[in-house]
Amino acid sequence: MRRLLGCLIGVAALSFNGLTFAADKACLMEGTLTLMGKTTEIKDCLQNNGIDAARFKETCQSISDMTVAFGGPPAKITYMDACPKPAQASCEGFFGKPMTSFYYKRDAELLANSKKGCEAQGGKWK
Repeated sequence: MRRLLGCLIGVAALSFNGLTFAADKACLMEGTLTLMGKTTEIKDCLQNNGIDAARFKETCQSISDMTVAFGGPPAKITYMDACPKPAQASCEGFFGKPMTSFYYKRDAELLANSKKGCEAQGGKWK
């Protein structure tokens, strides 16, 4: 009985760890950015397509903290299984890594600049 209970706890722990990893495959970042007197609502999502989970979380946190550099609060991060769909556009190969960045709530100018940035760093714009 004790051995069976130990096996069940082990299986449950492995299952839980797998679920935790699955829930951390994407990070949704939401907030505001004020630049030159213009406030822009930020809603972007980064999908992990194969980098180390710890490195992925560091990347999400770094992007969130960029809003602080412009005098605002860090963007709110929500970790999830996958980025919400539909998105306005996406960049596969974000930063030249196996990640896809999804964009929401962007005006035409910011979306065009995002496309240029994506392609300049070798990403595939969709």
